[in-house]
Amino acid sequence: MNIGEKLKAARKQKRLTLKEVASVTNLSISYISDIEHGKSLPPIDTLTSLCRALDISMYSFFKEEEPMFLRETTLQGELTELLRDFPDWSPEDKEELIRYLKAKKVVREGEA
Repeated sequence: MNIGEKLKAARKQKRLTLKEVASVTNLSISYISDIEHGKSLPPIDTLTSLCRALDISMYSFFKEEEPMFLRETTLQGELTELLRDFPDWSPEDKEELIRYLKAKKVVREGEA
Protein backbone atom coordinates (compact mmCIF):
# COMPACT_ATOMS: atom_id res chain seq x y z
CA MET A 1 0.00 0.00 0.00
CA ASN A 2 1.41 3.41 -0.95
CA ILE A 3 1.21 6.68 1.00
CA GLY A 4 -1.95 7.86 -0.74
CA GLU A 5 -3.73 4.56 -0.19
CA LYS A 6 -2.77 4.58 3.48
CA LEU A 7 -3.99 8.15 3.90
CA LYS A 8 -7.28 7.29 2.24
CA ALA A 9 -7.69 4.15 4.36
CA ALA A 10 -7.02 6.16 7.53
CA ARG A 11 -9.46 8.86 6.48
CA LYS A 12 -12.16 6.31 5.68
CA GLN A 13 -11.56 4.46 8.95
CA LYS A 14 -11.96 7.75 10.82
CA ARG A 15 -15.11 8.40 8.75
CA LEU A 16 -13.85 11.78 7.61
CA THR A 17 -14.65 13.39 4.30
CA LEU A 18 -12.08 15.03 2.06
CA LYS A 19 -13.73 18.34 2.92
CA GLU A 20 -13.24 17.76 6.66
CA VAL A 21 -9.56 16.87 6.22
CA ALA A 22 -9.08 19.84 3.90
CA SER A 23 -10.60 22.15 6.49
CA VAL A 24 -8.27 20.92 9.26
CA THR A 25 -5.12 20.92 7.13
CA ASN A 26 -5.79 24.03 5.00
CA LEU A 27 -5.14 21.93 1.90
CA SER A 28 -7.48 21.80 -1.06
CA ILE A 29 -9.85 18.89 -1.49
CA SER A 30 -8.48 18.23 -4.97
CA TYR A 31 -4.88 18.16 -3.72
CA ILE A 32 -5.71 15.66 -0.98
CA SER A 33 -7.61 13.58 -3.53
CA ASP A 34 -4.59 13.66 -5.86
CA ILE A 35 -2.38 12.43 -3.01
CA GLU A 36 -4.83 9.64 -2.15
CA HIS A 37 -4.94 8.53 -5.79
CA GLY A 38 -1.17 8.61 -6.23
CA LYS A 39 -1.19 11.58 -8.59
CA SER A 40 0.82 13.74 -6.15
CA LEU A 41 3.47 12.87 -3.62
CA PRO A 42 3.25 15.22 -0.62
CA PRO A 43 6.30 16.93 0.83
CA ILE A 44 7.14 16.04 4.44
CA ASP A 45 5.41 19.11 5.93
CA THR A 46 2.18 18.29 4.09
CA LEU A 47 2.38 14.63 5.09
CA THR A 48 2.96 15.72 8.69
CA SER A 49 -0.13 17.91 8.56
CA LEU A 50 -2.23 15.09 7.12
CA CYS A 51 -0.94 12.64 9.73
CA ARG A 52 -1.85 15.04 12.53
CA ALA A 53 -5.33 15.53 11.10
CA LEU A 54 -5.85 11.77 10.82
CA ASP A 55 -4.07 10.93 14.11
CA ILE A 56 -1.66 8.52 12.46
CA SER A 57 2.06 8.06 12.72
CA MET A 58 4.32 9.07 9.84
CA TYR A 59 6.43 6.09 10.82
CA SER A 60 3.60 3.82 9.71
CA PHE A 61 4.23 4.81 6.09
CA PHE A 62 7.71 3.38 6.18
CA LYS A 63 7.28 0.26 8.30
CA GLU A 64 4.57 -2.06 7.04
CA GLU A 65 4.23 -4.30 10.07
CA GLU A 66 3.58 -1.44 12.49
CA PRO A 67 -0.06 -0.60 13.23
CA MET A 68 -1.18 2.55 11.51
CA PHE A 69 -3.07 4.14 14.35
CA LEU A 70 -1.34 5.40 17.43
CA ARG A 71 -2.32 3.95 20.74
CA GLU A 72 -1.49 5.92 23.86
CA THR A 73 -0.60 2.83 25.87
CA THR A 74 1.84 1.67 23.20
CA LEU A 75 3.51 5.07 23.11
CA GLN A 76 3.68 5.27 26.89
CA GLY A 77 5.20 1.78 27.08
CA GLU A 78 7.75 2.63 24.41
CA LEU A 79 8.71 5.84 26.20
CA THR A 80 9.01 4.01 29.52
CA GLU A 81 11.28 1.41 27.95
CA LEU A 82 13.48 4.05 26.32
CA LEU A 83 13.86 5.94 29.59
CA ARG A 84 14.34 2.90 31.82
CA ASP A 85 18.09 3.48 32.07
CA PHE A 86 17.85 7.30 32.25
CA PRO A 87 19.46 7.39 35.73
CA ASP A 88 22.57 5.79 34.22
CA TRP A 89 22.87 8.33 31.39
CA SER A 90 25.73 10.77 31.38
CA PRO A 91 24.88 14.31 32.52
CA GLU A 92 25.50 15.52 28.96
CA ASP A 93 22.99 13.04 27.50
CA LYS A 94 20.40 13.97 30.11
CA GLU A 95 20.87 17.67 29.34
CA GLU A 96 20.61 17.01 25.61
CA LEU A 97 17.29 15.20 26.05
CA ILE A 98 15.93 17.96 28.27
CA ARG A 99 16.98 20.65 25.74
CA TYR A 100 15.27 18.68 22.97
CA LEU A 101 12.04 18.28 24.96
CA LYS A 102 12.01 21.99 25.83
CA ALA A 103 12.53 22.91 22.17
CA LYS A 104 9.69 20.58 21.10
CA LYS A 105 7.43 22.21 23.69
CA VAL A 106 8.20 25.67 22.30
CA VAL A 107 7.43 24.46 18.77
CA ARG A 108 4.16 22.80 19.85
CA GLU A 109 3.06 25.91 21.72
CA GLY A 110 3.88 28.00 18.66
CA GLU A 111 1.65 25.78 16.51
CA ALA A 112 -1.33 26.16 18.84
